[in-house]
Amino acid sequence: MIIGQFTKLMIFQTIDDEDLIARGQDKYAVSAINEPERGEIVDREGNILAADMEAYRIAIITDENYPNHVSNPKETAALLAEVVDMDKAEIQKQIEENIEKGQFQMELGQAGRNVSYNDKKFLEESEATGIVFEPETRRFYPNGQFASHLIGFAELNDDIGGLDGQLGFERIYNDLLQGEPGSVDYSQDVWGYIVPNSDNVKPPVNGHDIKLTIDPNIQLYLEDTLSDMEEHFEPEELIAVVADADTGEILASGQRPTFNPETREGFGNSWLNMLYEYSFEPGSTFKVFGLAAAIEEGAYDPDTVYTSGSMDVMGSTIYDWETEGWGDITYNEGMQYSSNVLMMILQDKVGADKMLQYYKDFGFGETTGSEFPTEVTGQMAWDNELQQKTTSFGQTSTVTPIQLIQGMTALLNEGEMKKPYVDEITDDSGKVVYDGKEETVRQVISPEAAEKTVSEMNTLIDGSLDHNPQYKSDEYEVTGKSGTAQIYDPDTGGYMDGDYQFFTSFLGYAPKEDPEVIVYYGIKLASENKSETWDNGVARGFNPLMERTLKYLEVSEADVSGDHNVVEIGDYRGQKLDALTGELNDTIDVKIVGNGTEITEHFPQDDTLLPYDSLFVKTDGEPTLPDFKGLSKREALMLADFIGINITVEGEGYVNSQSQNAGTAITEETAVEITLSSNDPND
Repeated sequence: MIIGQFTKLMIFQTIDDEDLIARGQDKYAVSAINEPERGEIVDREGNILAADMEAYRIAIITDENYPNHVSNPKETAALLAEVVDMDKAEIQKQIEENIEKGQFQMELGQAGRNVSYNDKKFLEESEATGIVFEPETRRFYPNGQFASHLIGFAELNDDIGGLDGQLGFERIYNDLLQGEPGSVDYSQDVWGYIVPNSDNVKPPVNGHDIKLTIDPNIQLYLEDTLSDMEEHFEPEELIAVVADADTGEILASGQRPTFNPETREGFGNSWLNMLYEYSFEPGSTFKVFGLAAAIEEGAYDPDTVYTSGSMDVMGSTIYDWETEGWGDITYNEGMQYSSNVLMMILQDKVGADKMLQYYKDFGFGETTGSEFPTEVTGQMAWDNELQQKTTSFGQTSTVTPIQLIQGMTALLNEGEMKKPYVDEITDDSGKVVYDGKEETVRQVISPEAAEKTVSEMNTLIDGSLDHNPQYKSDEYEVTGKSGTAQIYDPDTGGYMDGDYQFFTSFLGYAPKEDPEVIVYYGIKLASENKSETWDNGVARGFNPLMERTLKYLEVSEADVSGDHNVVEIGDYRGQKLDALTGELNDTIDVKIVGNGTEITEHFPQDDTLLPYDSLFVKTDGEPTLPDFKGLSKREALMLADFIGINITVEGEGYVNSQSQNAGTAITEETAVEITLSSNDPND
């Protein structure tokens, strides 16, 4: 029997139908997953907008038989309440209940997750017992409420054991951002040692990085104006977009309601990305596209006279916003007054079918082909004459903000419509796998027609009738088209008819002669200071955003590429400070450390600087703090390292204050807190 069993075992290698080879492999073969790093999302300057960060999950040992258990629930609860978002009484209650039940450990749910290293260190250095930490990865959003619907957010998904994109680019490019996990396979002997030459390692492939075209300073200006508008008007919705007029790059985009992906504040208020997923009746901003079509077809003569006021269409009377009209006026005056009747006349001259084709050529009724798979097309309502006529002045048909931006690029680029774009993608090796760049969608109208259209649009602000003077700027020639649209009421099937129940907007560009940026700004249903949205439109938000953007672009780009050349920096050690400051281009920002007169050290050395760059200089006198104001975050950290002091940084953008005044003596204990904000040229 023994010989028979042994023979059977050798031949079939099974006992009781169990495969002994497989059992041996299960016992001695070991496999482990190497998790990849999720790719980063950065702005156009390379600043982090979203990145992985090590975090910890808190567990509390409540089993009294375990050496490290909670010995004082009240004390432990008080310490935990300083770290997690829970009341200490509630924490204490849960701990005591768990002890009574005889449970080994407990957790605090979502409140006990995403604990930072500093908070972990604080708890570890306390005298509390029974607190243990499980490492996990969380997504870090350093700017908080900042282009949130574009960037989106990712959170830990227990089902997949890692971060999972939930909104925005985090969701759209989730597969690319996640990367590919690696693995380690090896065999071990009965003592747990690795068997030589048995290991097989497959390294992980880290996720792709995404670089957005968002400019951090312009985005900060935009967020500031949106917050001010939200506080002042308490509207149902706000939208603002800044785009490069030449290329279609999206330089900034934001909305309200929004959310903070870092703190989760505002989650659930709105998941809709208004730039791509929000369609609405635009109102009179849409008129510029009908104007362009009429000019292309030779149907518009600015000096032609017509009778304003009203027009009968299919048994209905359609009025100008001034129901009595302005009498007999020219086409140009009609455009300045934003006459609905003029647009209907122009559409009749062009022809309904041909006008519809022009609207389609401008990109309305179709997506822009963006990365967002949920981008909506809007709808061109064209079933009957009434819909066609009301579409001519921006009612009935719907559009998206990104379509308006795209259409405007055609008018400002000699009829060539540019596709808006927002990102570039690189893989783990740094290879560019997708390069967002300037792309012409189509030639919509002729260069001659585009020039004439822009010429007419340039009269809409500060024109002969001085209409919409609230959008005038003291420093720049700004122009564009305002819009006030009625809002569809799904409860009644008609339009809302209460006082100031409108969607008010402005589609503008500047400067007039050589436009650099397009800004679209809209507000829906203000609940406070309502009359201002009729009297002044969105000027409260549009004007500072446009002016700050233009000033910033002139400083950072226009001046650098214009009359100024790079500045050669030599070796100035041993020279007098006065001689250096007199020699340098006055656009170089010199930060001086010390109260002496002779230069002992400086950074950089034997290099070149661009205008508006900074040069750090140490002198032979007593070391004193320099003025950090105006430096970027990167420059401030470099200067602190150059001096050899510790600094803490709060905020994003550029330094606007420091905890110790410039000129204060530097000691070994010197530590400075600096606060950053948007680089507002008006500050």
